[in-house]
Amino acid sequence: MKRLNKVNRKNIMLNTMFLMVVLFFTVSITYSLINRVEGYEEPKYIEVVVEGGDTVWGLAREFCSKNRDVRKSVYEIGLINNLNSYDIYPGQVIKIPIE
Repeated sequence: MKRLNKVNRKNIMLNTMFLMVVLFFTVSITYSLINRVEGYEEPKYIEVVVEGGDTVWGLAREFCSKNRDVRKSVYEIGLINNLNSYDIYPGQVIKIPIE
C-alpha cells in the first residue's frame, strides 16, 4: 500500500472542504424552497373598543368563527394584543382575528 504524501493529503482536504461547501449550499437552497409558502396572506383583524362588562372570552365568542374553539380564539387574542393577563378595560382597543 502506497503512503499518501503531503500533496495528496492537501488535495484530499481541499476536495473535502469544497464538497462540504457545495453540500451546505445545496441543503440551504433546498430548505428555503421547501419552506416557501404559496399564497400566504397576513392575518386580518378587526379592532374593537372595549365597553364596560366586556371580557376577552365574550369578545372571542361574539366575533370569532362559531365552529372554532373559543379557547384558541381567546389565546390568539391575548398573543396578538400582547396581553399579560386577560383583564381588559373600557376604552381599550383590542384586535380580534377574523377568518
